[in-house]
Amino acid sequence: MDPVKRRPYRTTIRRGDAPALICDAAYRLFSAKGYLATSIEDIAAEAGVARPTIFTAVGPKATILRLVVDQALAGDDEPVPIAQRPWWREAIDEPDPIRSSQLAARNMCRINQRSAPVLRALETAASVDADATEVWDRFQQQRREGLNEFASALRRKTDRVRYDESTMTDTLWMLTPDAYLRLVHDAGWPIERFQDWLADVLQRLFID
Repeated sequence: MDPVKRRPYRTTIRRGDAPALICDAAYRLFSAKGYLATSIEDIAAEAGVARPTIFTAVGPKATILRLVVDQALAGDDEPVPIAQRPWWREAIDEPDPIRSSQLAARNMCRINQRSAPVLRALETAASVDADATEVWDRFQQQRREGLNEFASALRRKTDRVRYDESTMTDTLWMLTPDAYLRLVHDAGWPIERFQDWLADVLQRLFID
């Protein structure tokens, strides 16, 4: 793996810029090197800030990890849960079950496109690091809640749903991010192909 190129040190940073610079740098490093192999010094060098700035602007490495994962899942640093985002609500509120499944596949692809590299690093770290375990467990709980909301909404849209809510939730939970990582990252599928495949899978699995 090619080493991550470090950014030049910034002698001046506009007020409010440091957290974004630090989280962006940490995302790149966690994705490329892994969480455990990335030090605070690495993050500071990659972000182009002084080491003390890491702690004053964001906090310790565990706090950075939580922010990086949250931002990768949501797509930005706005304090709005994914379940309240318009693009997520679109899939939940869409009355047509086929279109709802297509929108859900789109949303799952968007989330995984942003978050899969850092989630792979997080899962590896969670087996040996308590801070990473806490973040991983929280992510899994939130993910299951979101997937369960979709499964519940799909059952309300049509009586042609094949499985109960729990089975659908477990199936969705199994498919991503694992299938995304295997097919897009490892097998080299274009994201468009994966999204079309996932939408087709959801329809074939869940709707008669």
